[in-house]
This record gives sequence, structure tokens and C-alpha cells, in this order.
Amino acid sequence: MTDDKTIHFLKRVRDHLLYLKLRPGGMRLQAKGMDLSSLHLKGFDLKNAVLTQCDFSDSKLEEVNFAMADLFGANFSRASLMGSSFLRADLRGTNFYKANLRQTDFEGADLRPGQVLATANRRDGAAQRTSLKDATLDGVRFKDADLSNADLSMSSLTHGDFTNANLFSANLSGADLSDANFSGAKMKQAILNGANLTRCCLRNADLRNAVLRNVDLSGADITGANLNGAIYLKDRGKLPDEVRSKLDPHTLWINSGGKRGERADLSGLDLHGVDLSACDLSGALFREASLEGATLSNAYLALADLGGASLRGAQLEQAILTGANLAEADLTGVQAAGADFGMVELRTPDGRPTGRMWPANLTRAVFANADLRGARLQGARLAGAQFDRANLTSADLRGCDEVAVDLSHAVTLGLRRGALAMGSEERKPEVVLAV
Repeated sequence: MTDDKTIHFLKRVRDHLLYLKLRPGGMRLQAKGMDLSSLHLKGFDLKNAVLTQCDFSDSKLEEVNFAMADLFGANFSRASLMGSSFLRADLRGTNFYKANLRQTDFEGADLRPGQVLATANRRDGAAQRTSLKDATLDGVRFKDADLSNADLSMSSLTHGDFTNANLFSANLSGADLSDANFSGAKMKQAILNGANLTRCCLRNADLRNAVLRNVDLSGADITGANLNGAIYLKDRGKLPDEVRSKLDPHTLWINSGGKRGERADLSGLDLHGVDLSACDLSGALFREASLEGATLSNAYLALADLGGASLRGAQLEQAILTGANLAEADLTGVQAAGADFGMVELRTPDGRPTGRMWPANLTRAVFANADLRGARLQGARLAGAQFDRANLTSADLRGCDEVAVDLSHAVTLGLRRGALAMGSEERKPEVVLAV
């Protein structure tokens, strides 16, 4: 921000201070959409200010009081806000990407998604979720705050206070939540894949249908927590050493979009009977591996390479294998009711959808005697696949080339087939890994 703009803004801040003190000449600060990037303020009182969609990126605003301010859609990316207060502030759709928020106070703040005006990168009326991605939030206070659908992935939240906060469907993947307090927090459908929950307090938290793949809950206090329907790693200690040693680097690889960590390569290993339920091994390599009798229920294996692997008798109920390579894999007798072998939408390294769909490759795979009731195989490549005596009741094969496969000896009651028209009623494929 130029010096002239700085001086002009500080004059308005002075008038705002008079307004707060009910002094003559006072005027409430209203600076909607103003460019305030790289601004330096410390200890100022901006309580009740209207700063809708202002750009504070790269600013240094330490110990500033934003209590009850209107910061709808504001941009604080990479800003330093240590010790500042956002008590009961309107922060819907605000961007705190990579911001330094140590010891800040968000008690009672509203951080839900916000409907923002159209821009070059966003359609008119699209909801923008509040982003705290990759931010430093150690010692932050979110007591009674509403963080519904907020993105806190890869953030550091150690010793944070989330008592009674609303984190419905929030994304905390890869976040460091060690020593944080989530007592009584509403975390239904929250995503905590690969999060660090060491000494985390989850007493009486509502974690119904939350997703905690690759998360070790053994060091967390889950007394009274509601985990009904939650997907989480039951006993990490029982995993084979070769899997356990690769899980953390692979989780980091996933959460960082491939920038950090390392893709798990388990090709050729004997993993007979291994329990990988609730693990996130999307993009992992299992070529020619033995997974006979393995438990993979609720596992996430999108874009994984299982080419030539043996999964005879494996448990794959509700597993996600969108875009996975299962060419020439042996899935004889697998229990895969509700599993997803459909297409996945690829995205760019910066997370933008490409509109490009990647199908699962099931060419020459063997599904003899497999239970595929309600399974989703939309758009999958099926050339040469074998389904002798497989149960495909209510399965979805729309978009597949059925001419390339013989289903005459399979149970096809209620099978969905034909062209695939992605309408509003269709479940959209998930965006998984960067390309």
C-alpha cells in the first residue's frame, strides 16, 4: 500500500476511534473492498469496523482489535495477526491462507462460507469457504465459533481451544492438533485425514460420520465422544512394519499435493490378511502385491495402482477405488458391496478442477463369485473382465462398454446400464490427486 493510502486510512482509523469513544467528529470506519495489503498496524482498535472484502494480504496487524467487525470476504493471506482479536466478528468467506494467527481470539466468530461477488476465478453467487489452510494457529481460541465447512487443512493448531465450536464438515486434513481442546465440539462429517491428534482432547465431541483415515486415536482423549459412523484407523499398531513405516510419508504426500512426503510403494509385497480398513492409500503402488483375504473396507484407494495384484477373498465393502488401476487383478470372491470403481476428476497441482475424468481400469480383471451389490462402476474400462457368478444386483455400469464384457453368467437384477448423463441428481466424482 502506498504512503498516501496509508495516511488516508490512518485518518479514517482516527475518526473510528473517536466514534468508539462517542466523541465529536467520530465516524464509523467503512472501507469496503479497499486495498490495504502490506499495511502495518499494532495495537489499534478497529472494533465494529466495516471492512468487507478488504485486501490485508501480507500485512502486519498484531494485537489489533477486530471484535464484532464486518470482515466478510476479506483477504488476510500471509498476514501476521499475532495476538489480535476477532471476537464475534463476521468472517464468512475470509481468507487466512498461511497467516500467522498465534494466540488470536476467535471466540464466537462466524467463519462459515460466504456468498461473494463474481470474479474472474469464481462464478457469480458461488459460496467461498473460509480458508485457514496452512496457517499458524498455535494457542488460538475458537471457543463457540462457527467453523462449518472451513478449510483448516495442513494448519498448526497446537494448544488451540475449540470448546463447543461448530466444525461441521470442516477440513482438518494434515493439521497438527496436538494438545488442542475440542471438548463438546460439533464435528459431524468433519475430515481429519492424517491429522496429528497426540494428547488432543475430544471429550464429548460429536464426531458422527467424521473421516479420520490414517489417524492414530490412541493418544487422544475420546471419553464420551460420539464416533457413530466415523471412519478411523482402529489399531495402527497391528499394521505390518512395511506398511506402517510408509503410512506417514504417504499421508504427507497426499495432504501436500505431492510436494512433501513420499508415495507409498508396496508393490510385490505379501500383505495377506492385512487390515487396511479406513486407511487412505490413494495413489499408492500395489502392483503384483498379494492382498488375499485383506480387509479394505472403507479404505481410500483412488488412483491407486493394483495392476496384477491378488485380492482373492478381500473385504472391499464401501471402499473407494475411483480411477484405480486393477488391470489383470484377481478379485475372485471379493466382498465389495457398495464399493466405488467409478471415475475421478483430475485437478491441477494448485487444486483447480480440470474437467478431465479418469476411469478405473478393470481390463482383464477377474471378479468371479464377487459380491458387487450396489457397487459403482460408472465409466470403468471393462474389456476382458470376468464376472462369472458375480452378484451385480443394483450395481451401476452406466457409461461402460458392456459389449466388451460377458455378463451372461452374472446376477444383474436391478443393474443400471446405458449412457451416463451427469445431471444434478448424480453424485459428482471426487477431486483426488494433482496431475
